[in-house]
Amino acid sequence: MKKLTINEIAEKAGVSKTTVSFYLNGKTNKMSEETMERIRKIIEETGYEPNAAARAIKTRPGASAGTIGVILGDLSQPLASRALKGIEEEARESGYQVVVGSSGMLFSREQEYIENMSRLGVSGFIIQATYRFGVLGMELEKKKKNLVYLDVSPYDSNGKCVKSGNYNSVYEAITQCAKKGYEQFIMISDGSQDDSGGVGNSQGFKDALRTAGLPFKTYYMNQDATTEEIYDYLKRQIRPEMKTLIYVSDASALANVYLAIKEFPDYQSLMPRTIGLIGFDVTGWTKTTTPAISSIVIPAYQEGRFAARKLLEMINGSGDSKEVILKNVIRWRESTM
Repeated sequence: MKKLTINEIAEKAGVSKTTVSFYLNGKTNKMSEETMERIRKIIEETGYEPNAAARAIKTRPGASAGTIGVILGDLSQPLASRALKGIEEEARESGYQVVVGSSGMLFSREQEYIENMSRLGVSGFIIQATYRFGVLGMELEKKKKNLVYLDVSPYDSNGKCVKSGNYNSVYEAITQCAKKGYEQFIMISDGSQDDSGGVGNSQGFKDALRTAGLPFKTYYMNQDATTEEIYDYLKRQIRPEMKTLIYVSDASALANVYLAIKEFPDYQSLMPRTIGLIGFDVTGWTKTTTPAISSIVIPAYQEGRFAARKLLEMINGSGDSKEVILKNVIRWRESTM
């Protein structure tokens, strides 16, 4: 009878070889009873006898317990960089290393990173996915690959997603702005949320105003739009006799919109009554402006930590199928009434 390897035992049990090694070494404190029983049965049925090398995998003092692959849209963006910091710290505390890729929100790059990271033998993936990733994601799940979506999921992810509650926070913020007396509403987007399959940022805005029975406009700016281009658009829309609320649906675009508003000669006297401004913030910069900007604060660092924790629980066979939605915080400041 052919002697089985630890890889084959792991495959039969539907877990990683690191998990099997932990089981063999008695490191089962983070394993579910179901996982331990599954490994025990496979070992008993096959008569597997581990050698010293199998027992030693990832158990040397100071050695990494394993590696996880992280694929984010744009590492230069604050949301991605803050989330990555959370992922790395959570992984490091559990003895895991992180391999990182930036997809540019291109499906072709996502495919390349998945293939390359799989060849490296990563134990699982955290991905900020494009809407096209769904088919590939389902293929990975069929292969028993551990996968957690960050921020958005391109299909029914069966709870394997960690995100912030953007829809609810936007709905609440825009509803409050309508009650404050704003009459004209403009949403400005650079389209990056559409690329990732996220609809909460824009849908919460639209639904709040439809419920309030108020009209709105949407301005899709190019991701490389200049301050002057945004200013030219706003100059055509802003009327002194009408209170206008500008909502920026992408955290990466808020700073440019603020700079465009500053192009108005008397912008400080126009805000917040003639022009109101609110958008997403990750780093806290909006409290340092004049006037300070009302913002929806995304807990990106916590998102990263929760995503890594969920993935590591799945790797160890103890994860659940409950989606994690973190609550945003609305900070009302001088840019709104």
